Amino acid sequence: MRKIFLTLLLLLPALTIAGQDRRLSMDECIELSRQNNPRVANAVLSVTAAQAQRHEARASWFPTVSASAGAFKALNPMVSVGLDDVLGSSDAANALRYYAETVAGLGALSTEWSALGQGYAAGLSLTQPLYAGGRIATGNALAALGVKAADAQRDLALRQNDDSVVVKYCDIMALQGKRNALEQGISLTSKLEEDVSVAVNAGLARQSDLMQVQLKKHELQAQLVQLQSGVRLARMDLFNLIGLEYEPDDLDSFELTDNFDALSSPDAYRQDLADKAAAMDENRLLDLSVQEKQLQRTMTLGEALPTVGLGASMGYGQLIGEPRLNGMVYALVSVPLTDWTKTSRKLQRAKCAQQQAENDREYLQKQLAVKVGKDWMELQTAWDLLAAARESLALSEKLEAQKRAEYDAGLCTLAELLQTQTELQTTRIRLVDAQSAYAKALAVWK
Repeated sequence: MRKIFLTLLLLLPALTIAGQDRRLSMDECIELSRQNNPRVANAVLSVTAAQAQRHEARASWFPTVSASAGAFKALNPMVSVGLDDVLGSSDAANALRYYAETVAGLGALSTEWSALGQGYAAGLSLTQPLYAGGRIATGNALAALGVKAADAQRDLALRQNDDSVVVKYCDIMALQGKRNALEQGISLTSKLEEDVSVAVNAGLARQSDLMQVQLKKHELQAQLVQLQSGVRLARMDLFNLIGLEYEPDDLDSFELTDNFDALSSPDAYRQDLADKAAAMDENRLLDLSVQEKQLQRTMTLGEALPTVGLGASMGYGQLIGEPRLNGMVYALVSVPLTDWTKTSRKLQRAKCAQQQAENDREYLQKQLAVKVGKDWMELQTAWDLLAAARESLALSEKLEAQKRAEYDAGLCTLAELLQTQTELQTTRIRLVDAQSAYAKALAVWK
């Protein structure tokens, strides 16, 4: 209920009203993307379709009941029997026929019998399969396997969707971090510009020094303009991915609440590599693929086995004589006699397909184990690089403060101070890149 309430709040039309503050966390973006991503929606529909197919397969266990009704009217009776048909064409038969026709004529009787000129019939039949070579049980097992495969495909689609959102969210966070770094650089340069301007007015610095500082400030401001444009484009990309409505002139009112400050070390997410690889959706799909080939082989074998069933029917109608009710019970046994050669070849193909699935599973499971190990190493490497970037920033800040003190004391030139501030700016950006890289590696691992 909390998620539903949160989703309703996020989808309120007020989101498109300019000037309002909006806060979006990474989890909220993931939730919105799951609701609006057509790939996720299709994966969920595949699960529903697989469940419907499983219920369809279960119906094979139960008897089939059918009803039928019909009527007909022929131009001429389909069965007609006269005296010639009964007596033949001998002299005695001709005399007997003449006598019978004479007598029949006196009583207004007909010497010809006909049937099936018109009629009607209605019936109800029931058939219960008893044995179909194991194909009913195998079909139900395949349908149940299809539900598991659809579930795994849905989970995989959700994971891929979440990964896409995390990457785009981290890209925006990185761009915003770089923007903050540029703003800090502009702030330092502006303060230096004020100091140099005072020194120029006092005759302690040259006008060219002031112009050099102003040039550096303008360069940083130009970079900031480009970066702000990049942030807006990245926000548009993210909002389109999660299906969030927005106005182009209102992008800056959205606040992304997550940041890189709460990143924990890899030790907090350590898992057994073999267990993690075994639990992956890809591994589940590989196992299901092998099971499917095994069941398909069993289904092929069932085509060569006998089929046994029981049935009953009851009907009412008039075809010959008076209308009447009738019924019967029956047994059906079907034994394929000429399909053994064809079925044996199909079994060979099914066996080859099963072996191929097992070979693919063995190979790809090793690849998954390699990928999990690679993801863990990349996560540890990203953390080490992040720690190094943090140490570099701390040193750069100390160096900039020292150079500023030396400049104020006249012990270093303005060019040296600007170079130190540029290195500080670069170090801050490297830290943001390291934070973004670790956040993405952590998302992949999690």
